[in-house]
Amino acid sequence: MSGTLRSRTDRGQAYTLEGFIGAMVILMAVLFALQAVVITPTTGGQVDRTLQAQLQQEAQDALVVAGQDGDLSRTVRRWDATGTGFADIDPTDQESFAEHSTLGAILNQSFADEGRSYNVEVHYVSGSSTEATESTDLHRQAESPPSEAVVASHVVTLYDDQYVEPERNDRLDEVADANSLIPQANDGEIVYNVVEVRLIVW
Repeated sequence: MSGTLRSRTDRGQAYTLEGFIGAMVILMAVLFALQAVVITPTTGGQVDRTLQAQLQQEAQDALVVAGQDGDLSRTVRRWDATGTGFADIDPTDQESFAEHSTLGAILNQSFADEGRSYNVEVHYVSGSSTEATESTDLHRQAESPPSEAVVASHVVTLYDDQYVEPERNDRLDEVADANSLIPQANDGEIVYNVVEVRLIVW
């Protein structure tokens, strides 16, 4: 009789222990799964607003720093001899952009080294009407940036008595239209054109 009771007791303890171990295994699996989930800025289709705001501030700061020493103005006046592009800057080559522009060097160090991509567009008034605008690429890494990309911009005013870069003796108001990458928007005025340098980062 005592042997039968001991057998039943042992079997009950074994079932209890088995259930406890099973529950522990399930709990550990759930904890491991929760820790293995990587939360990214686009998880669940929601953009991390804090990260986006920080990225936009960094982009704006890069433009401001480049604009302080006049680099943005010199860069947008860096026209090739035909007026069809920027001298020595290939829009698809980060290195040429970084070599000939302070902005390019800043972006290369701040964003490219972190694995981020960016486009830089130059928007300008295309005629006497301030509503007629055109744009050209200073640097482009993608035709269609993703929806979570951030945009920052900086306005540069070009004046008639400034010169075409680099090291050319051509004043902006004296360059023939055929050789002007950016046209004269205000004939006879002090201001040659107003340019917006637009930075898109993702």
